[in-house]
Amino acid sequence: MNEELKELIINNQNLIYSIASKFKGDKEDLFQAGCLGLLDAYKKYNPNYNTKFTTYAYPFIMGEMYKYVLGDKNIKLSPEIVKLNIAIKNAEDYLTQKFKRGPTDIELSSFLEIPVYKLVETRNCYQTLSLDDDTNESSLYDFVSSDDVSKDDLILLRDALNRLEAKEKELIIKRYFYNKTQQEVANELGINQVKVSREEGKVLTKLKKYM
Repeated sequence: MNEELKELIINNQNLIYSIASKFKGDKEDLFQAGCLGLLDAYKKYNPNYNTKFTTYAYPFIMGEMYKYVLGDKNIKLSPEIVKLNIAIKNAEDYLTQKFKRGPTDIELSSFLEIPVYKLVETRNCYQTLSLDDDTNESSLYDFVSSDDVSKDDLILLRDALNRLEAKEKELIIKRYFYNKTQQEVANELGINQVKVSREEGKVLTKLKKYM
């Protein structure tokens, strides 16, 4: 790689890492994918375009990361993207009722006070990462009715559960996934019911904080 291209990557590395942060996974691998997009944008960019190079390069960088993600099913959506998707859906429902029609992207971005590109970016993330292929979400659906809980909520729940200690996670799964009583859990874990009740309260507080 010549010095000009090296300088190009150095000057735009913050942008690439910023985009990579929208995914959970190896940031260096995502960075390398983003560099490919940056170089592709550099080759096609015309200085006479009425737009900044970084703005022009953004979709190229994101596109290469999407390609990388498609080949690595271990990459997960970040909680920030999940929460934004929930906000977008709620805003769409609210504005549809208010306007008696589906809102435009401009109306949505104005209502949520976010740039239009973030709407498009979030939708692209969900189109690229098919949650139906993820065994973790499927296992959650075995326990939770899909009529009551959305996939977005399940993603947040999964990530929150994975941040718990092994014993804490076991307690919550027994109580809320297998619907066991506190006494039944106490018998299985070899502790008394009072301790289960106390620990359950602490873990639920943790989950609320994580979500």
